[in-house]
Amino acid sequence: MSLRSKGIHAMKWSSLGTVVSIVVQLLQLIMVSHLLSPKDYGLMGMIMVIVAAAVNLTDMGISNAIIHRQDVTRDHLSSLYILNLVMSALISLLIWLSAPFVAAFYNEPALVSPVRWMSLLCLIPAFGQQFEVLSRKELKFDNISKIQIAAYIGGFVIALTGALLGFGVYALVGSYLGNALIKSVCLMFLGWKTWTPRLHFAREDLRGYLRFGVYQMSSNLLQSLISNIDYMIIGRMYGASTLGYYSFAFQLCNMPIQKLSPLINTVSLPIFAKMQMQQELLRSGYVKMMGYVSYLNAPIYLGILVTAPSLVPFVFGDQWLPSVVIIQILSATMMVRMLTLPVQPLLQSKGRTDVYFQFTLISMLIQAPGLFIGAYFGGVIGISIAYLLIQIVLMLVQYLFAIKRTLGPCGSDCLKSVLPGLGFGGIMVAGVLLINQLVDWLFSSEVNFIFQVVCGAVFYLTAILVFNPSAMMNLREVIQRKGKLD
Repeated sequence: MSLRSKGIHAMKWSSLGTVVSIVVQLLQLIMVSHLLSPKDYGLMGMIMVIVAAAVNLTDMGISNAIIHRQDVTRDHLSSLYILNLVMSALISLLIWLSAPFVAAFYNEPALVSPVRWMSLLCLIPAFGQQFEVLSRKELKFDNISKIQIAAYIGGFVIALTGALLGFGVYALVGSYLGNALIKSVCLMFLGWKTWTPRLHFAREDLRGYLRFGVYQMSSNLLQSLISNIDYMIIGRMYGASTLGYYSFAFQLCNMPIQKLSPLINTVSLPIFAKMQMQQELLRSGYVKMMGYVSYLNAPIYLGILVTAPSLVPFVFGDQWLPSVVIIQILSATMMVRMLTLPVQPLLQSKGRTDVYFQFTLISMLIQAPGLFIGAYFGGVIGISIAYLLIQIVLMLVQYLFAIKRTLGPCGSDCLKSVLPGLGFGGIMVAGVLLINQLVDWLFSSEVNFIFQVVCGAVFYLTAILVFNPSAMMNLREVIQRKGKLD
């Protein structure tokens, strides 16, 4: 199969997997949020601060090194597989032992047991991770997407059942662990048919991988800490219930970027890797990718921003009304953050994980004090506003520090690429607000929300068809151009 065909096939299956996972997770958030309390979500947010950071250590950044390198041998894979299992087991043990300290930090004794259960999340994925990486390397996303769909459905069933039975935060813990177990078992079952790890380990097999991986692992660890600094600050300063409202808002706003980020990275990285020696083609591909991210990004987050006052009580219930303003601010924040997604696969494709690590370190130095100042002076709303301002600053820093150094000056091209999507999103928002003023007094809030969503979609699609009818055709042409590399 040609690179073009693989790219199209990968995009189709990745898109399907992303859509289904978004639907399943959204259903889980809707149904479970009616059964659990803000404190349950707050406790889970506290747990994930340490667990999410630890999970980034288990892989040691080696997965993307396997995709980047074109000379991987079976001996290399066996040594890397054993190393990954050992490291994951050690990290899982450390998290288990740290549970009392985590509970003491937040002054929440109830955290000890769920933290220890969640330590398994550092170990379970290691058994199937390398099989997933090898499938991604060859752009074989059909099996990966099917497995991910099954895993998310399994996690949803566990969460809903646990919530109905009154297990509180353990319903969420079970969802994470169930998802990971189903995914890992399925990946092992399929992966062992084509490649079986051997009891082979040699230090020389790790050369090159560890250097690449150390930067990648460090970047991911710092990025995880950066992403959870707000949880640490709010949980420590204001407690589990307040963190629950923020965590709920963050989950809702982060869900699109959480699902689209793997789609963008896993499809872009192997294709960019094939183009890494052709600078002009790589620059053009990156700019195009920025444009398509904008087209996906704008209607989602501008739609959440404008419909939040109706969305929250209608879908999730009145108990989450304190989260409305937080959702509106974070939706703008995630819209800015999503525009920075393509830079990671770009740098990985060039083997410049050191640059990404340096940028991530700079991000942490900016974000940590900024969020603390926002929380200290403005509470949860203050930290939300600080998060938005920091993302705008980091987007500019990222261009100057990483993108310009890798591709050369392309700021104006990137800006021209993202403006249409944002502009059409703005037209959508203006139309929804105007229509909303007319129907607000005629209909109930439930009908008004549905009307807003339908009108928003119509306005956005109409704006694209009127002002840029060739936009969707260009996406297919870009994938076909990349396929010419074969």
